[in-house]
Amino acid sequence: MTTLSNGTATWMAREIAEIPDAARRLLDPDLQRHFAALGKSLRDCDPQLIISIARGSSDHAATCLKYAIELVAGVPVASLGPSVASVYNASLRTNRSVGLAISQSGASQDLLSLTRAIRTGRGLTLALTNTPNSPLGQGCDLLCDITAGPENAVAATKSYTNSVLAGLWCLARWQRNGPLLTALETVADRLERAFALDVDPLAKELAQIDRLVVLGRGPALGIAQEVALKAMEICDIPATAYSSAEVLHGPSAIIKDGFPVLAIGDGKTGFLNQTLDQLTQQGARVIGHLRPADPAHIALPPLEQLIVAYRALELAARRKGKNPDKPPNLRKVTLTV
Repeated sequence: MTTLSNGTATWMAREIAEIPDAARRLLDPDLQRHFAALGKSLRDCDPQLIISIARGSSDHAATCLKYAIELVAGVPVASLGPSVASVYNASLRTNRSVGLAISQSGASQDLLSLTRAIRTGRGLTLALTNTPNSPLGQGCDLLCDITAGPENAVAATKSYTNSVLAGLWCLARWQRNGPLLTALETVADRLERAFALDVDPLAKELAQIDRLVVLGRGPALGIAQEVALKAMEICDIPATAYSSAEVLHGPSAIIKDGFPVLAIGDGKTGFLNQTLDQLTQQGARVIGHLRPADPAHIALPPLEQLIVAYRALELAARRKGKNPDKPPNLRKVTLTV
């Protein structure tokens, strides 16, 4: 495990190592009964639209859930900017919709404002949070404690993965989707096996680059967004995430002359491979293509490959002489209005 200069393991490395156990906590029978109850509430509501309410890593978790919900339930998911309510005080008509609020701390005022606006507009609200007694947790109609446990590093890791998994459990119970339920039951074991993978080659690449584009598509796009954020947050690498389709609509013009590209794949990698071939032909340098060998379910994002990326980024940060637990100018809880 990566250590600081005083020989102690970084909080980030410890918390990445806790991801499989955090995922297993979601299998607790009491929590599974709660997921079943949340699923029934969603069936009773029968929403025609899901509205995601989140920022930062939580918003990337919402991207993963957007694709999963649309693929499994066939219900469109839209992300609303919290400023619509917190700054501009807009009235929203949200009947037959569910506001899905995702936040580790549940303390940011803009998320609370948008949640209240959705409730006022006659929508149902569901909070996924690691702090159930927070204002957000207590201010929603429905509450799901993601049970990630205390997180000390500024960079969110296990709270991100458990936000995604808790949302997927809610979806599987809502839709009574047997294949997704079965896939979720084995996720913790898949995450455990990811720790046997060698991250050193990717870490070496990440420690040497000064820019990065991360590609994904569908459920993997939220993973790509999260990897790009962590590259900026702890490694000081300017990074951007794109859909492997969207990158061809303009951004590819500058992806040449050795521009580093990291690909996050899922079960539908054909188009991603085509994109990588095109970018390589124009001079891009692919520093890694992370993909699960055996995708468990089409709606499951490749969280086991995210563990590989998390570990490689944490190691790369240390090799660059940085403390991944305390990125400059950042705090664990960011309060926005």
